[in-house]
Amino acid sequence: MAFAQDRFPATLRLSPSASSFSDAQSFATQHGFPLIVKPEIGSVGKGVGKVKNLDQLKQLIDNLHTAHLLQAFVEYPCEFGVFYVRKRGKGEITGINQKHFPEIEGNGVDTLASLAARHERFSKHWPMFLKDHDLTRVPKEGERVRLSYIGSHTMGCKFTNDSELASAKLLDALEQVCASQPGFNFGRLDVRSPSRQALQEGKFVIIEVNGVASLPTHMFDPKHRLRDGYRIFLAHARHLVEVAAEHRDMPMDLLPLLQLLRKARRNARQLDELQAAALH
Repeated sequence: MAFAQDRFPATLRLSPSASSFSDAQSFATQHGFPLIVKPEIGSVGKGVGKVKNLDQLKQLIDNLHTAHLLQAFVEYPCEFGVFYVRKRGKGEITGINQKHFPEIEGNGVDTLASLAARHERFSKHWPMFLKDHDLTRVPKEGERVRLSYIGSHTMGCKFTNDSELASAKLLDALEQVCASQPGFNFGRLDVRSPSRQALQEGKFVIIEVNGVASLPTHMFDPKHRLRDGYRIFLAHARHLVEVAAEHRDMPMDLLPLLQLLRKARRNARQLDELQAAALH
């Protein structure tokens, strides 16, 4: 929320309180269903869900034990991770990955459930989005069904290195976004766009901002050799060192190391609990 919001979907922060349902209901009335809900401490898609109607929204609020974000669903079909670095006041795009959502092709015989289970990227996390499908349906021969809407490789997305999509128009659009937050100098913006060409033209909606702990997700392209992935990762580590050196004299409030480790463990445990709750 520290950024100008014109490039973001409408977002409501939900906390466990008596007013949460009325606030969420008003939000749903204004923006319609489906809505996306995600834990405020979210990571790798854990606990992310789609809310399709008022009954599901009421159930969500009744079981709310920690802060969540409720967002208008962005219908654009293409999702990308765009890595942005700003040094000495000048921004650059250092990498782009496209996220390819898992899908199956029907054969007119097998159910959607059995086809999904045979997918090469199938994992224990897939029930998070498979529950939104009729798993007993038998897709027609040649019919392709996209299974997921969660842009995380943990949830089955394949990431490819599409850094060639970087353009002057895209950088200019990112600069306009990041100008509203001078403290954001290193990180990845996950965006949705109507097409690859539209992204190059600077037409996108930001669905998530990842800060200093961001991974350059184009490193995960399956075509890369292991050393290619490390090369990309270490290049961004160097960017981070240079950004940190540039701002080393700025005052910062730092958590003591022990508190930081405790917080990380607590967040990881809480995310696993939220993931288990969402599955049920």
